[in-house]
Amino acid sequence: MGLLSSLGDYLLARHIKYRAAVLFSGEWAGSYNGNMDESDIIGAVSNAIATQVGKLSPQYIRHDSKGMTIRNDSLAKLLALRWAPEMSSYDALYKMAATLVRKSNSFAVVFYSDDYTRVTSIVPVTVRTFRIYESEDGVLLFRFLWDYDGKEYIVPYQQVIHLRARFSEKRFVGTPPDTQLRSTLELIDATGQSIKNLVQRSANLKGYLKYTDLADDEEIRQKVKDFQDAYMKSDNEGGIAGLDNSMDFHEINGSKTTIPTTQMAFFRENIYRYYGVNENILTSKFNENEWNAFYEATIEPIALQLSLEFTYKLLSERERGFGNQIIFAANRLQYASLKTRSEVGGAMFDRGAITINEYRELHYYPPIEGGDVRMVSLNYVKATDQSLYQTGQDEHAPAAGADPAEPEARRPVWVAAGAYYVAAAPRIYREV
Repeated sequence: MGLLSSLGDYLLARHIKYRAAVLFSGEWAGSYNGNMDESDIIGAVSNAIATQVGKLSPQYIRHDSKGMTIRNDSLAKLLALRWAPEMSSYDALYKMAATLVRKSNSFAVVFYSDDYTRVTSIVPVTVRTFRIYESEDGVLLFRFLWDYDGKEYIVPYQQVIHLRARFSEKRFVGTPPDTQLRSTLELIDATGQSIKNLVQRSANLKGYLKYTDLADDEEIRQKVKDFQDAYMKSDNEGGIAGLDNSMDFHEINGSKTTIPTTQMAFFRENIYRYYGVNENILTSKFNENEWNAFYEATIEPIALQLSLEFTYKLLSERERGFGNQIIFAANRLQYASLKTRSEVGGAMFDRGAITINEYRELHYYPPIEGGDVRMVSLNYVKATDQSLYQTGQDEHAPAAGADPAEPEARRPVWVAAGAYYVAAAPRIYREV
């Protein structure tokens, strides 16, 4: 039995009947034209944000007095690769972020093994309605009507990853954007309808018909309709009509109607500002400064919220006490210019902050065998060790013998090659 089909059995098996009071009751209602998804602008904004959130890299780390350790257990592998059999980590993050943009609330249910010792999957769910309850002993319960099968389920709120946007008015949930964006979306819709009607009514011939023979009103209306169908449609590319001696066509030169592009742009900008995006972000024409601003204002808050929710919901109090946490990191240099990547990457490489392959990745080169090592430039030494290094007494310093009078440009420099040092590049490195 698949994961989705067994969700009901799973939740019912763990359902505890609490006498509870309703703390919050939420419904996806009152949105623009009944559905925010009908707006192409909201769809573009949602896709732009969700695409970048989907690129976040989940990491299970431990940070204590000994430093940071990257965990590689089953939970770390699940988060990094596949949250559920039917969706990868990118798919799950994309879905949660897209729902967050449209609804201001996004949910994912955490599934555990029978003994509750291991997370087996994390499934984002889109809901039609939801309730948050509190039992008499203070346990929060999440009750929702699943959009997938139209059935209602109950799960402990501790097993729900809950992301919120515009968390200001309600106690438990973010404020949906429906009310705040309704006026702007209605204006955009009205403007779009007027443009549509303008295009539909446009024709190459405009004027009136004068009939020379007698005809009743019904016959005139029919002749006018036939004339319109034949010659006043947009597919009349030649703009020529054929008339007999029973009618005359008189053209009317009216004022040309222009499409209100300025107003449309203004309305779109209102939505862009609301979500923290701009035209260049949506059309992928942004530079590194625009990307950094977009990341810090829009993507990073979602990444922080993900980190806090996953750390609290998936890890026990004891695990958190030992410095374990789940973070969602991003490659901040992926959209930087070649110059910026070279400068930042070079500085990090010299100090052993990144490996050879990570440095190659910044320049879009493939990894090489043996490239997962960090190199440290021996041009940087402790202040207290300068004399030892300069006099050759440091065990890591290259062999002495260079002529002090020789120009520095011609002096041999030493690079680590396995356990040996060889004369090569203009800097001295040691593998760490």
